[in-house]
Amino acid sequence: MSNPRIYFYNSGEPDNLQDDIIALAEGLRALGIPYSSRCNYWRLSPNRDDWLFTATPDVSPLDCDVVVYPCTYFFWISMGTFKVLERPLPMELFQPGRRHRNVLFDFLDGHRTISWRPEFRQFDLILRAKLNRRAWYPANVRPWTLSLSNRVIEHATGEVPFNQRRPVCLVNFGASHPYPHGARDLAEQRFHPELAKLLPLDRTIDNLSTAPEEPAQQLLWEQTGGRFSASYYARVKSAQAVSCFCGEIVPPMPWRDPGAMLVGGNKAKLRRSLYRCLSVIDPRPDRIVQWDSFRFWETLAAGSVAFHVDLERYGVSLPIMPQNWVHYIGIDLENPKPALERLRDDPGQLATIAANGRTWALQHYTPKATAERFLSLL
Repeated sequence: MSNPRIYFYNSGEPDNLQDDIIALAEGLRALGIPYSSRCNYWRLSPNRDDWLFTATPDVSPLDCDVVVYPCTYFFWISMGTFKVLERPLPMELFQPGRRHRNVLFDFLDGHRTISWRPEFRQFDLILRAKLNRRAWYPANVRPWTLSLSNRVIEHATGEVPFNQRRPVCLVNFGASHPYPHGARDLAEQRFHPELAKLLPLDRTIDNLSTAPEEPAQQLLWEQTGGRFSASYYARVKSAQAVSCFCGEIVPPMPWRDPGAMLVGGNKAKLRRSLYRCLSVIDPRPDRIVQWDSFRFWETLAAGSVAFHVDLERYGVSLPIMPQNWVHYIGIDLENPKPALERLRDDPGQLATIAANGRTWALQHYTPKATAERFLSLL
């Protein structure tokens, strides 16, 4: 489908972060492909009435070829009030015989999200970040990724030459969720203490509760729900490495729904214990759920070395996979010793991996590349 008419069925709440569709819209702009929007969203300047998504009341989604929905249109938790907003599918756009395709972006946390609900089988395509290829998903779900937006690229560029950077690894998860991440807990126990003998750990965390004074930064802080920090980007660009561990490590079985081991209170804990015992006779390695984080992509774009789990080993599914020890350093958290020894024996490889990672990310996961990949799926 060349130059399709695209309509974004977006939300207008100013603090409803819709990162899933921002990069796509930026990429469409870069390709010169116009699009329409349900409402104004993502202001581009604090001084002008200029939006990435501009309401187009004279265009109906029914007149377009593709209607794109952010996941938080249907399910969103306000960070300010913790109020949960849920909306039903606009059924007028899901009638039999429709000409357009309905595409949902699902960047929600967890494994089983709202896109598993029966009514979401009506979508022609669901692009889901954080997928694991060793788990089951509904038939209309395809792998996607958080990737890069212009905001991230802009603030991650201007990096310090690698040999002039501080020989430290940043370990700071201040803008993350308050609940535990199993991968981070394991990294804290098994990897970070030994890494600190090779690269000192910088655990500086910003106070994100206070808005920046500079107007452009204040706008980004407001629109990202208080997640933007210029000083954070400055540290990433001046450090040699960043710890990007994210997600939950689960046993290799059951195949259908590993999320059942994460959600459900004591029952989930019992299931997890059971499958952990059964995994003793399963030769496959553990898997990771909810692995993706913007920190990983920010680090790559900034030309720093990203430490994460070994994505291939733990079953991560991406449209284009990075190579371990080429674009990032992936750790087997069951046995991190070989990776640590490799780092100790050849510290000079960090500069090469950092450069390769940045080149790879900017080749495959910029907004333009994201838009081209999206159009190819249509």
